[in-house]
Amino acid sequence: MAEFFTEAQLAILAASTVRADFVVKFDFATTGTKYAWNGNTPLVIGANTYLPMKGYGVIEGLGHGDGTQSQSVTLSLDGLPDQALDFLTSALADTPEVDQQPVTISLVLFDSDWQPVGSPLPVWFGYMQPPRISRTPMRGTEGGTQSVTIVAENVFFNRSRPPYGRYTDRDQQGRSPGDKFFGFVSSLLNKTITYPDF
Repeated sequence: MAEFFTEAQLAILAASTVRADFVVKFDFATTGTKYAWNGNTPLVIGANTYLPMKGYGVIEGLGHGDGTQSQSVTLSLDGLPDQALDFLTSALADTPEVDQQPVTISLVLFDSDWQPVGSPLPVWFGYMQPPRISRTPMRGTEGGTQSVTIVAENVFFNRSRPPYGRYTDRDQQGRSPGDKFFGFVSSLLNKTITYPDF
């Protein structure tokens, strides 16, 4: 354990009061790496700045997984104050930025002054799935709350699915290179075939 934690982190973990929080690292397809945490101010750790989600972020499904089982984690964010109303809608347009991109959840330990101690400790790694947008119903004069939700699957997701297991030309080329059996499937959709044809 001493090789995983620094001496300063071990001292914090041995104290009667432990201050800790989760931070999230998103590796997007073209816009690069983004960092977030649920605090109220930017959090600087090393060369990285974690943007504040101001308590509006939620991580569900994070737990200790035994063995090599598939596990998913749900990351959701309600509408943040002082942001444009359409910022959640833009997440759908940026689905290729998110789909199958890595996400890492880490634990950060803090000292009594709420300053981070040591590097973030990775506790979960997976791949993001396409985002979903939802909105709660309006209540009286209060508007509904929009949320963006991203489900992330760990590296064991679909591990039992056989490679090249679909009836597509791409998978067929993987099974039997040069075989054109499935090359015309898309052209056969909604096509009328008369048999026998005299």
